[in-house]
Amino acid sequence: MVKNKIKKIAVLTSGGDAPGMNAAIRAVV
Repeated sequence: MVKNKIKKIAVLTSGGDAPGMNAAIRAVV
């Protein structure tokens, strides 16, 4: 469940305006 949520957030950030956030999520995963 948590990983699914992270994936959803990663998709939103990767296609959004937060590349830094995407990098942070990738580091966590």
